[in-house]
Amino acid sequence: MSDERLVSRFFRVEAFVDMAVEPRRGGPGLAPVEARRLSREAYRALEGLSSRRDAEVKHALGLVLDALTAMERELEIIQRRNLLQSRGVELRPLRAFIGGDGMVADEALPIIGEATVHLSLPVRGHTELLSVDAHIEPDTRTVRFRDVADSVRDVLVAFTFEQQRKERRRELDAVPGD
Repeated sequence: MSDERLVSRFFRVEAFVDMAVEPRRGGPGLAPVEARRLSREAYRALEGLSSRRDAEVKHALGLVLDALTAMERELEIIQRRNLLQSRGVELRPLRAFIGGDGMVADEALPIIGEATVHLSLPVRGHTELLSVDAHIEPDTRTVRFRDVADSVRDVLVAFTFEQQRKERRRELDAVPGD
């Protein structure tokens, strides 16, 4: 598949995103915090409760685990932002057309060629901080994501559809009533 087909394969939306770009370092990007593993194990254990008698307990524990997962997610974001800050990388708002395969920024980016793009995206009611290997074209605005993990692509696609839903809702709300 050519790169041209790859760029046009995904739906794109115009949005403001918090973003930073740095030269590719050759190693892995920002690793997830190990605490997420604990909530996954707890959810698996919770699934083992199956009798009617356990239903109320299962529901209550599910709510507690949801809260724990949200706290773990916030901890991960704080740790990842601190790591970026220690490397001198600062996220800043940028308007772009973004999709699951890349983006076109409204302004020139500071790097051409291989880079790591860091994106902070509000998705599904919380913030995701992604690090994506990318190639920035010579026009300094076109970014093509490379070797994107399925879980990261899912977040990118979810973000684009949520943004489209919000835009359509704004359009519908702007139409005067009959």
